[in-house]
Amino acid sequence: MNSAEILENSIKAFKLTEKHHGNITTLERALFLGWYCNLDDPCKFCFMSTQKEKIKDPLKARRKPESILAESILMKRIGWKLEFISGGYGYKTEELNDTIEMVSYIQQAKQYLNVGIIDFENLNLNNIEGVVGAVETVNPKLHEELCPGKPLSNTKEMLKKAKDMGLKTGITIILGMGETEKDIDLLLNLIEELNLDRITFYSLNPQDETVFQGKTSVTTLEYMNWVSSVRLNFPKMKIITGTWVDKLTNIGPLVMAGSNVITKFPLFSIYGKKEGKTVENEIASTGRELYSTFSDLDVLTGEKTLKNTKYVPEKIDISEKNLELINSLSKQLDKKIESYVKTTIRKSQK
Repeated sequence: MNSAEILENSIKAFKLTEKHHGNITTLERALFLGWYCNLDDPCKFCFMSTQKEKIKDPLKARRKPESILAESILMKRIGWKLEFISGGYGYKTEELNDTIEMVSYIQQAKQYLNVGIIDFENLNLNNIEGVVGAVETVNPKLHEELCPGKPLSNTKEMLKKAKDMGLKTGITIILGMGETEKDIDLLLNLIEELNLDRITFYSLNPQDETVFQGKTSVTTLEYMNWVSSVRLNFPKMKIITGTWVDKLTNIGPLVMAGSNVITKFPLFSIYGKKEGKTVENEIASTGRELYSTFSDLDVLTGEKTLKNTKYVPEKIDISEKNLELINSLSKQLDKKIESYVKTTIRKSQK
């Protein structure tokens, strides 16, 4: 497909997005539980693969509850929904249940989960909205080469089971790893086969010490082609697109191509700075209304309440044990929130 066709399709996709999803764009952020993945053969592009041999005690690579909950509080405050709760493979179902329960309670919102293949038999589904499968690439050869520890068949089986249990489902796709335009049809077929509710696209952020170190990523036009192709074929699907601080100017084009949500930022290091304001300006340039903030320091500190937000209070079930834990962490939570806010404000003034 040539550039003119991509732009024409993007205009159609933009109008289709507005028809089915309204004139709203939001910001989201994955909530990571830690930096260790126990896959014997981790994904070749992933930062966690570079840390595996360096981490002697995997438990020390996990975040403390107060850190996770403090971030959850701040995300709600600034209007960012959690894209999903995520971490490397290896989390026990019991600890996932506790974390999901506490995060959901703090946010008054059910959560998506992206932690590998899930043990549904022991997972408490009460506070889970959906499950995301880390497909990464639909090109069979690339998948076998780059994600040897995550067979696509296992992910598909998990997502089908999630659907049977009444959960919403989604996948993640990383662009810039060697896929071609021909692979778009494979993706469209997969979405139809699994009856997915949402998809997250990321542009590859080449990590040092991986096979992609020093390589370039997907171009903006190529990215737009994938996004608009999904929007035109699945008008009601939620499309999330991730970018990085060196590619902020592709946000406007991605919204034009059919994206509902923008994600994947080092939040606390650029909030309130020119990069955060650039994200807001890129979205505003498309005519969309942003239901989040990336610059308002008064909202971040809690001195002002965000007017427009996608958060709608939901009833969350929480055990006495986890409610007591949250209450016992109140002082640590306050200190952590204060630390995040002070650090963010300090960096915003540089």
